[in-house]
Amino acid sequence: MTSREADWSRRTAKKTAGTTVVLDDVVVVPVTPATAWTRLEDVPLVASCLPGLVPGSLVAESENVFRARMVYTVMGISANWDLKAAIEPDPARHFLAVTLEGEDTRLNMKLKGTAGVLVRAEESGHALLDYTANLRIDGSLAAMGGPVIRSILSDAIGQFVEVVGGQEPAKHVPWYVRFAELIRGWWARLTRRSDTSTT
Repeated sequence: MTSREADWSRRTAKKTAGTTVVLDDVVVVPVTPATAWTRLEDVPLVASCLPGLVPGSLVAESENVFRARMVYTVMGISANWDLKAAIEPDPARHFLAVTLEGEDTRLNMKLKGTAGVLVRAEESGHALLDYTANLRIDGSLAAMGGPVIRSILSDAIGQFVEVVGGQEPAKHVPWYVRFAELIRGWWARLTRRSDTSTT
């Protein structure tokens, strides 16, 4: 029989913060679908475009599995990820599946998730890159909150999709600028809501 003290200690044990982020978007790339897929099918190229990749750290463990170091700084916390990425192209569907696992032992953080990019044709003949991502972060970085993490990861994945789609990477915007824009957006929505409720 479990004592009340033991049961209470388990209930009050400190839990690790965790945040799950789900992203999806469609990006139009000014190349043909065939050109876009050729780039996505180049697995080493895709691996080299991983956001935050430390130059020279990319190592191929097999034809489709890579290990690398990635660095991200959010709200003053720098995460140094030991990342493992499995990249699987599906030529029949023109779909690229990516599985990510990462760990920062210094900050006791873990990252795990999946992402996918589907190449479709747009009316003008350009390529549509339809991407989704489902990522889970546990540890210090997750304590920053879902909206901030979502903003950072959205920028990172958007940059990744643009690069593998043949576009120049977007200009890097510091995290604090993105955070300030996020706060301004929240405030604008809040003030609009309060104006509507008073009328």
